[in-house]
Amino acid sequence: MIKTDLANSKVLLLGYTGYIGATLAKVLVEKNIEVVCPIRSKKPIKKLENIVFVDMSQIESFLETSKKKPTTVISCIASRKGGIFDAWNVEYTLNKFFLNLCKRVGIKRFILLSAICVQKPTLEFQKAKLAFEDLLKNSTLDFEIIRPTAFFKSLSGQIDRVKKGKSFLVFGNGELTTCKPISARDLSEFIIQFVIRTKTENKIHIIGGPGPPISPKNQAELLFELCKKEKKIAYISPKLFLIIVHVLLPLSIFSKKIQDIREFLKIAHYYATESMLLWDDRSHSYSANKTPEYGKDTLKEYYKKILKSDLIYKELKDQKLF
Repeated sequence: MIKTDLANSKVLLLGYTGYIGATLAKVLVEKNIEVVCPIRSKKPIKKLENIVFVDMSQIESFLETSKKKPTTVISCIASRKGGIFDAWNVEYTLNKFFLNLCKRVGIKRFILLSAICVQKPTLEFQKAKLAFEDLLKNSTLDFEIIRPTAFFKSLSGQIDRVKKGKSFLVFGNGELTTCKPISARDLSEFIIQFVIRTKTENKIHIIGGPGPPISPKNQAELLFELCKKEKKIAYISPKLFLIIVHVLLPLSIFSKKIQDIREFLKIAHYYATESMLLWDDRSHSYSANKTPEYGKDTLKEYYKKILKSDLIYKELKDQKLF
């Protein structure tokens, strides 16, 4: 039987203003777990009971003088766009800062929200994530590394197109990739089980949502059904991204901005051609059957909720594909 200690659990949550961080904070509060969130956002922060917000510039002194220190740090921080400098500055350097801070103030456990795509690291943000994973594994802290598959929100960028009767855009034949997406709430529940456990596993956890894998073509069919629109799918070659990457190469020598644009295009090509499932080294392929699953939320129910709520729908603007 797994021993837990809910009463004495307290979390330092990094990345509260992000998609997963915000949901995770809400679920932690629901379970009466105290939460401390360092923030530096200039936007107004919605205050939640049982959460202490601390300015980033004061977080060191706050933790050093705190009588009841957090038992666990959960890092949900991630590069917003994936640019080369931003990726290393956030995914590696900022996480490293908090890892060292944990050592100084006596926080014993570090839970890292990573990503399943670091299995095949070709992009800078993946390399930065993996570099910090290695740093964490070789540190003196207890750790859990969570590598989720795709999030529901990341599969919602074309809802507006379908609602307006436009074509759903897919790469290749629409079945080059598949994933087992997980909801923000189910992922939060999965993470929290490691917060309240008295014993740390010190391992990597790959996790996806319930049900069979879904391809972009499957997503399209689902949305057309829910929106009651005529099925229209436009097929695009993912090679287009690499052609532009090649064309921009000479200009990138003199411009960091162009270097980042090339990196964004490489990211687009990666997600257009690589599945978000466990990579099986033996078969040299992605395996849906070997990808662990957790939770009960489905993409179909999430889409229904989005389509019924204009408020939630507006939050998806940054997920638009084109």
